Formats: sequence, C-alpha cells, structure tokens
Amino acid sequence: MEHREHFRAALTADPAEIGAVRRAVSELAERGGYADRAGDLALALDELIANAQEHGRPPIVVTARVDGRLEIEVLDHGDGFQWVDVARTHPPAPLNRRGRGLWIVRQLVDHMEIESNGRGTIVRIEMQHGPLIGA
Repeated sequence: MEHREHFRAALTADPAEIGAVRRAVSELAERGGYADRAGDLALALDELIANAQEHGRPPIVVTARVDGRLEIEVLDHGDGFQWVDVARTHPPAPLNRRGRGLWIVRQLVDHMEIESNGRGTIVRIEMQHGPLIGA
C-alpha cells in the first residue's frame, strides 16, 4: 500500500518560521519512508525557504506530498528571476560570496524545476525511492 500524506503552510518573511516547517516536512518524509534522506531534505528546504524569504514576497507557501515519491513546492509572490542567471552545472567559484544555494539544492534532490515570472516563483523538488534511471 502506498503511503499518502500532505502538508501545507504559509509563512511570512520571518526566518524564525523555517524550523517548524522543516520539522513538519521532515516528519512527513520519515513517515513516507525517506528517513535516510532527512539531512538532505532539511538542508534543501532551508535553502529554498530562505531564498523565498530574502528574494520574494510573502506569503511563502510550502507544500509537501508523499505519494510514493516526496514532492515539495516553495512558492513566493516576488518579482521572479531569470533561471538562466542562476542555473549552474558546476559549483560556483570558491571566492564568490553568493550563488551556491540552488546549486546545492540540485545536488541534494533527485529532481528540481523552477517556474518564475513577474508574479512569483515556484521551486519544486522531488525525491524518489531507489536509483533513478541513468543515475
């Protein structure tokens, strides 16, 4: 039987809210069989929420689903950004002060996609059980 659960929270720009959401999503992930990836999930989620709080506008909506795979969306209502400006296949230069966050998230999850326009940004990440084809 497939495990199905859902979590949703709306946050402001207050970084103090991240911890409670991280715990709730981590617990959902553990119940869905992703305990072995809890550390990766926590770091990826922290980065996505912090980016949304810094660069977007509230409400920042975090949605998580476990339905065989683990899917998380972080939505903000900011002006958006050009994905091509931050897409990297290699790590940023060591002396760069910024630009590591989304690259790190991509290393931690099985799939990441970003939709961004003048009305906001949605970042979707996914984790799956077992190896990915071509991995």
